[in-house]
Amino acid sequence: MKKVMLLVAFVLSGLIFAQAQPLVPHIPFTPLLSTTIKETQVLGPYGSVWKIFWDGWEGTLVLQKGGVGYIETGGKRYNLEYVILKNPQDNVLGMTGPGYTGKNTNIGHRIVFFVDFANTPNNKNDDQRFDGYIFTQTINTPSKRAMAGITWWDQIPFGFYATYWYDIPG
Repeated sequence: MKKVMLLVAFVLSGLIFAQAQPLVPHIPFTPLLSTTIKETQVLGPYGSVWKIFWDGWEGTLVLQKGGVGYIETGGKRYNLEYVILKNPQDNVLGMTGPGYTGKNTNIGHRIVFFVDFANTPNNKNDDQRFDGYIFTQTINTPSKRAMAGITWWDQIPFGFYATYWYDIPG
C-alpha cells in the first residue's frame, strides 16, 4: 500500500509541476510577403482620407498627391509631409523603420509622415513623426484597408492606427 501511495504521489507531483507545451496556432493564410503595393492602392488618383487614432487622440488624416497633406483634430488642421512605399530598411530622415531586420524586401509598405502640430512651417525639427505599415493582406479591399505603427512624442513611442475612409474626389 505504501508503494502504491508513493507511486500516486510521484505521478501527481509530476502532473502538478509539469510544464504544458503551448499549442502552435494554425494560421489559415499565407502572408503575401512578395506583394508590391502601388501608390494608387493607398492614395487613389487625387489622394485619400483616413480615420487616424493615436494614444487617445482621434482625427482625420488626409494624404494628398505630392507628399503633402494634413491631420484634422479638435477642429484644427495641422499640415504634414509624408514619404510612402518605403521598406523598413530604408533610411527616412535618419531613421530606419521599426521593422528593420537588415534583410531587404520588395514589399515597400512603409509610410512615414511628419505632422507640424507646433504650426511652425519653417522648423521641421519639432514635427511629430509617425512611422507605419500599410496592411498588405487587405490592400485590395477598401473597407479593410488600414495601417498601423508608432509615433513619438518627447522621445517616447506610442501606437497609432488608421483606417481608410475614401478617395479624394477629382
